[in-house]
Amino acid sequence: MLSFEWRELEVLCDRLSELRHRQAAAHRAKHGGLADGLKADIVKLRRQREQLVRHIAARLGAAAGGRGYPPETADRRSPGWPDTHPSQETGASAERAEHVPLL
Repeated sequence: MLSFEWRELEVLCDRLSELRHRQAAAHRAKHGGLADGLKADIVKLRRQREQLVRHIAARLGAAAGGRGYPPETADRRSPGWPDTHPSQETGASAERAEHVPLL
């Protein structure tokens, strides 16, 4: 389901690591301009990674049916959602929750 997004995240993290190593090498070689350019690239890539992580988290939340919000975020839930946290469920609903595959 999210394999493409996970792969993209992996590529972004690898690229970010590579840029950090190159920036460290540029600092050691005293190439200030190159180090500054790499720093700008790192900042841009970090923003892309953060956006992708938020996207993946939203997709995972939607796939899980929006259940499992911590109590402090209860006011952000949509109307009509159950007020119970999965750990508070009892009976048949708790039994169903145990058999839901984790992604």
